[in-house]
Amino acid sequence: MIQRKNVITENRSRLLAPFGLLIVWCIAAASLLRGLGNSAYQYPDADRILMDGVFLYDFLRDFAFGHLYQYTLEYYAQYPALSIGYRPPFFPFVESVFHFVFGVNTWSSRLAVFSFVVVGVGAWYVLIRRMFDTVTAFFTSLLLVTNPFFAMWGWYTMAELPLVSMMMLTAMVFHRYVDSGEAKYLYWTAFLLGLTIWTKQTAFYLVFWFMLYLAFLGRLMQTLKRKETWFAVLGLLAMVIPLAVITVWLGQQNLAQSIGHGHVPGGSRFSYTNLSAWLWILYHKHLPLPVFVLSAAGFLLMLVRRDPKPLFFVLLIACTYLYFTYILNKNARYAIFWIPAFALMATLPIYYLRDRLRLRQLAMLGGVAVVSYQGYLIYESSPLISTGYDEAAAYVLAHGDSPTVFFDGRNNGYFTYFMRALDPQRSMHVLRGEKLLSSSSISTRNRLQVHVRSKDDILKVLDGYGVEYVVVESENRFGPAPHTWLRELLKTDLFKLEKTVDVNSNHGSLYLQKLLVYKYLDRKVPSADYLELRVPVVGTTIRVPFRQGTKRVHSDAQAID
Repeated sequence: MIQRKNVITENRSRLLAPFGLLIVWCIAAASLLRGLGNSAYQYPDADRILMDGVFLYDFLRDFAFGHLYQYTLEYYAQYPALSIGYRPPFFPFVESVFHFVFGVNTWSSRLAVFSFVVVGVGAWYVLIRRMFDTVTAFFTSLLLVTNPFFAMWGWYTMAELPLVSMMMLTAMVFHRYVDSGEAKYLYWTAFLLGLTIWTKQTAFYLVFWFMLYLAFLGRLMQTLKRKETWFAVLGLLAMVIPLAVITVWLGQQNLAQSIGHGHVPGGSRFSYTNLSAWLWILYHKHLPLPVFVLSAAGFLLMLVRRDPKPLFFVLLIACTYLYFTYILNKNARYAIFWIPAFALMATLPIYYLRDRLRLRQLAMLGGVAVVSYQGYLIYESSPLISTGYDEAAAYVLAHGDSPTVFFDGRNNGYFTYFMRALDPQRSMHVLRGEKLLSSSSISTRNRLQVHVRSKDDILKVLDGYGVEYVVVESENRFGPAPHTWLRELLKTDLFKLEKTVDVNSNHGSLYLQKLLVYKYLDRKVPSADYLELRVPVVGTTIRVPFRQGTKRVHSDAQAID
C-alpha cells in the first residue's frame, strides 16, 4: 500500500514538475524584467557591457574577422566605451545575437541577460529536483529568483546573472557526470565551464569546487586516472588559455585589484576584518533576514540528520567564501555564486518535513510568505536611473554637421552608447574629455595623467578634430582642473548654449546635474592625422588614423523612451 502511494506521488510529481518550472520562470520575469523598456535604468559598468554587445554586433555584421585587432582599435576610437579584453566576450556575443533579432536598444540587451536566467534557473531546478524532490526544487528556485540582490542584476546589462546562470548549468551537468560516470557529461562539463570562464574570469575557481566534491566522495584519484578526464582538461585548457593571455595582456588593473598586493581590509588577508567581510555582506546584502535564518536552520537540520545530499552545495558556499576572501576587492556582486546554494539551504526545512504532511504544508505556507516578502522588497527597491543622455545624443545627431562630438562627464559610457544606438549609419566620432584632457584608471586616484595645460590647449584639441558640438555635465565632479577649464571656456563668446537637458538621477555623482549642449561657433576643418587615446585601465595607448570628413548626413534619431 505504501509502495503504491509512493508511486502515485512520484507520478504526480513528475507531471507537476514542468508547471512548477513554468511558474518559476514567470515570477522570474516579473522580478527581473522590471522597467524593461526604460532606458534610464543605468548602472556603472553596464554602459561598457552594453557597448561590448553593440561592438560584436557591428563586428559580425561587417564580417571583420580578417582584421580583428585593427577593427577593434578603430571602433574604440570612434566609440570609446568598450571593455572587451578587460572583460570576456561570451555574454556580449549573446547580446549581439539579440541585437540581430530585436535591434540595438537597452531592452534587447536585458532580454539577453534574462535568457541566461531561464537556462540557468531551469538547470538548477532540474538538479535540485533530481537530488531532492519537486517541492524542494520549486521553493529553492522561487527563493532564488525573488532574492532582491539576485533580481536587481536583471535590471541592468551586467554579467552577474549570466555568470551565475552558467555556473548553475555547469553544476547540473557535472553532477550528472558524478551520478552516471559517463564521459559525455565530463566533456560537457569542461565545455560549459570554459564558457562560464569566458563569461567572467573569476569562475575558474569552480574547478576547485568540483575537485573538492570528488575528494569528499572518495572519487578524485579514480577520476584523475581516467583518460577521459585528461581529454576534458586539455579541452578546457584550449578554451581558456587564449583568455588567460588576453587577461594578462590587457587586464593589469583587473589582476591588481583581485590578486595583487593592493589594500586588504584590515591590513591582512588573515585579519578579522577581511575574514568576516563576506559574512557581513551575506547578512546585510545577499540574504533577507528570513532567508538567512532559514539557511542556518537548514544547515543545522542537515548536520542533525547527517544527510550527505546537501554536501555539494555546502562545498560551493565554502569554496566561494575562501576564494573571495583571498580576492582583494570585496564588491558584493562578485560572490553571487553562493546565493543559489543558500536558497537551497533555506528550503531544506521543507524537504525534511516531507514525511509529516501537516507540518510540511505549514512549512510550504511559510515558504510562500518568504517568497512574497522578497517580492515586496524587490518592488520597494529603487533602481538606479539617469535620464537625458539619449535626449542629448539625439539632439546632436539631428543638428550637427561635423562628424565629431566632444563629451565630458562621468556618465560618458551611456552618452557614447546612445550616440551609437540612435545612429545606425555609425556616422559620428565620440571624443571623450576623460581621454583627451586627462586619463585615469577606474578613478582619478589611480594612474592619473593630465594631457592639456591651458584653455588654449583645449581649443587646439577641438580644432584638430573639427568638433562642432560639445556636451558636458554641468558640474565637474570627477576630473582634475582641465575639465573645469573646459566648462569656463564654454561660457565664452566662442560657444553658444543650444540645449539644456535636466538629468533626473539617483546616482550620487549625477544628482542635480544638467546636460549642456554647446555649439562651437568657430569650428575648424579637421587637421589631426591621428587620434591618440590613453587607456590606463589596460596599460596601453591607442593611436589610429583620423580621417573624418567635414560633413555628415543628419539623422532622424529620437530619444529612446
